Amino acid sequence: MKSGVVCCKVLETEMRRAVANRPEISEIKIMEWGLHIQPDLLAESVSCAIRDMADKVDAVVLGYGRCQAMDRLHDDLPVPVFRPDGEDCIGVLLGQDRYEKELYTVAGTWFLTPGWTEMGIEFIFSELQLRRLEDKGIDPLVMAKRMLDGYTRALLIEIPGTPESEARVLKQKAREITDSLGLKLEKTCGSLAQLNKTLDQALSSG
Repeated sequence: MKSGVVCCKVLETEMRRAVANRPEISEIKIMEWGLHIQPDLLAESVSCAIRDMADKVDAVVLGYGRCQAMDRLHDDLPVPVFRPDGEDCIGVLLGQDRYEKELYTVAGTWFLTPGWTEMGIEFIFSELQLRRLEDKGIDPLVMAKRMLDGYTRALLIEIPGTPESEARVLKQKAREITDSLGLKLEKTCGSLAQLNKTLDQALSSG
């Protein structure tokens, strides 16, 4: 039984750790980040990636949550497709229940997954679709602060087993993001449990 992986760039590090000791994973396709902003394009791109590797694998695992698009995948895909539970990458790394609990605890929470944190403040501009405002002479950081006016904290999701040097860089980048936006930085522990569970399901499906 061989499986392939189609994974968002934002979850690449975590997915590569999850598959590191799984020789049955024979194909990995990393998709560009930010496609969830256009759900139809994301669904089409992921469907095409699945088809491209379908003749080499028996199943495909997605490194995505639902992301507003995974229920729009093509109905006639040639191999079974498995996806971790979670509305998005935050739900995948925290678990959907914990994700919702954190929002209940502090409604104004901006979540920082490792992948998003690695990209720095640029990912927030992209997520809020603000970069295009520069052409109009508007500072995207000023607009981001206005749009996030109701937010009070940023929650950095740390994954156990991350090398100390990488963890240190992520903390520094998280601090730069929160300082720029005037948010309080807090940390919580995520896991690879959902990714591992989904990989197990795919590899035992034959």
